[in-house]
Amino acid sequence: MDKEQAREELDRIHAIIKDGIADTMDIYGVNRSIGQLYATLYLSDDPMNLNELRDELGMSKGSMSIGVRKLLDENIIHRVYRKGERKDLYEAEQDFFQFFTSFFTRRWERERDVNMAAIKEAIPYYKELIENEKVPEEIRAEASFTLDKIHSSLAYYEFLDMLVTQFRTGNLAKELVEKYKDANK
Repeated sequence: MDKEQAREELDRIHAIIKDGIADTMDIYGVNRSIGQLYATLYLSDDPMNLNELRDELGMSKGSMSIGVRKLLDENIIHRVYRKGERKDLYEAEQDFFQFFTSFFTRRWERERDVNMAAIKEAIPYYKELIENEKVPEEIRAEASFTLDKIHSSLAYYEFLDMLVTQFRTGNLAKELVEKYKDANK
């Protein structure tokens, strides 16, 4: 196999990995093209600029810029500095444990924030219905039942807080990795 054939074969294999990463990110709600962008940076030996990424992926510079910004916001790619380079360079987070932590803790926090805001807003209205003797008993009972359900859900949001904290400090991830290593000796 000559160098050109070997390069084509390596590129074909890289495409399999890129598709797998992009499909996985799509499962978790990230646009597939942004997944391809992350995968390209992940497999690259060197940081890349927007023009190089555009050439590699065939995306418009605008789409590329939006994708890079989203991945930077998710903290799963990083801007890097190279002396003498005028263009911004980017590299992917190589540590999948860190990727997982950054990616999912942001989503868990968002879930908690959205639902806690709704709960905070709704609780006084439920209480008002429950306490109003002019409201039919059937409606008051339903409001009371629902309020009890909501109060029960608060434990889940406390759990999310704890989970995010444990992942951010690295304690839980380290413990799980050690257990995995021990189990696979």
